[in-house]
Amino acid sequence: MRYPLALPARLYGFLFTALLTAALTPELPAGPPEQLQKNLIFLAPFDASMDAVIGQDKAIHTAENLDRKVITPGNSRDDVSLAPKAGKYGGALRFVTSESPKVTLFRGVNAGYSPANWSGTVSFWLKLTPDQDLKPGYCDPIQITDKTWNDASFFVDFDKDLPRVFRLGVFSNYKSWNPKDTAWEKIEPRNRPMVPVAKPPFSRDTWTHVAWTFTNFNTTDNSAGTATLYLNGNSQGSLKAPQTYTWDPEKAVIMLGIAYTGDFDELAIFNRALSDAEIQTLHQLPAGLSP
Repeated sequence: MRYPLALPARLYGFLFTALLTAALTPELPAGPPEQLQKNLIFLAPFDASMDAVIGQDKAIHTAENLDRKVITPGNSRDDVSLAPKAGKYGGALRFVTSESPKVTLFRGVNAGYSPANWSGTVSFWLKLTPDQDLKPGYCDPIQITDKTWNDASFFVDFDKDLPRVFRLGVFSNYKSWNPKDTAWEKIEPRNRPMVPVAKPPFSRDTWTHVAWTFTNFNTTDNSAGTATLYLNGNSQGSLKAPQTYTWDPEKAVIMLGIAYTGDFDELAIFNRALSDAEIQTLHQLPAGLSP
């Protein structure tokens, strides 16, 4: 019978310690893929602070109203707060009422605007039951523009009527998409620059991932750009048309929670349009985008 060679006591101790450490150390979730991290230009995870952790101007701001003539750093809304450990990942930004005229925002320099060949992706999570939690009227969980909702603007909103329709709005310069200045009520819904979702999967019992991508905006040859809306990693439809956005980046803003009641988490902006597979990956990240 053959016996193994005796090992030094010190080596036995080392092996025992290594095995014990491996058994007691929890397995960490995988981080986001490198191709997502390297194109991430803005991230507000709403964990320890309302401020962003990645961005050109990380501070959250408050405007006195939608006119945005007075904007101050920090959060001055009593109805907006951090909800620790309540987010999809870590904490979340919580809007408890939609009645305040004040507007929570980040500066638009974080949106990655380009006057030529502009592409990008916006991603975030929402938690609400729209038909029960929202008061009558339009609600924009997010709106990005340097002017107003129908002029060089991106937004997602819940329509004012029950049952609530969820929509992506992609409004290029007003004179570009509405050259005849036709009244909004007279524009057929199918002709509006929007992607509607009649039965969106939102619920206050679970988080819903929202993302949109856009590519080929502000082209010199006026070729068509494309914008696509995703919910929980799945495409809900696209818009394809020439898209001209003329912004003053110093006036641009990323407004959050306009007439919104609910939770909002992990706002991220990328400097290119992610692929369908990458949107699926983004939706399925076990620990979010924070490094």
